[in-house]
Amino acid sequence: MAEPPACARVSQSHVYPAAYRPRNPQLSHLYQLLATHFDEVKAQWEDRFQKAYGHWRGFLDNVVARYLDCGVAEGGFARIVCEDCRSEFLLCFSCKARSLCPSCDAKRASAFAVFLKDELLEDVGHAVWSFSIPKMLRPYFLFHRKLLTELARAAYETVYELMAAAVSMTRKLSPAWSPPSRPSPTT
Repeated sequence: MAEPPACARVSQSHVYPAAYRPRNPQLSHLYQLLATHFDEVKAQWEDRFQKAYGHWRGFLDNVVARYLDCGVAEGGFARIVCEDCRSEFLLCFSCKARSLCPSCDAKRASAFAVFLKDELLEDVGHAVWSFSIPKMLRPYFLFHRKLLTELARAAYETVYELMAAAVSMTRKLSPAWSPPSRPSPTT
């Protein structure tokens, strides 16, 4: 029996040809919402939403436009040809946007997880620390973005103190190891 071509997938005793199933982003609720209402929200932003959510961030226009073209043949595509069986299909371009496009975000998260596992992290336990800002304080950070630097520094110092306390329970903490000193504030 001849070897199946590289484009075929073998499962138990049956050979199934690999089939590219293009996704249809226009059917998703997010796509329909943005395609229908994005321009309307942008037009009303200053009057209705700026006071509560801050000024319109210009990069959103480009991100949403790229998302609306993602996975859509009209946004561009490449013709893929299998070298073994000569079958062809079109592969629509992706937006590669973070946080808005579910498809591209999942692909990026998967690739990043593989990078972390294979190349960056040792095979030991790791902890994830998550910090959130209470809803009542969020407007201060929304309108005064420089406060985020101090907030991040406070989070770092808190984690440092907790880790130092945990290490000192098992062994003496080296005095040479300490968090970086705080730069003096310049006004």
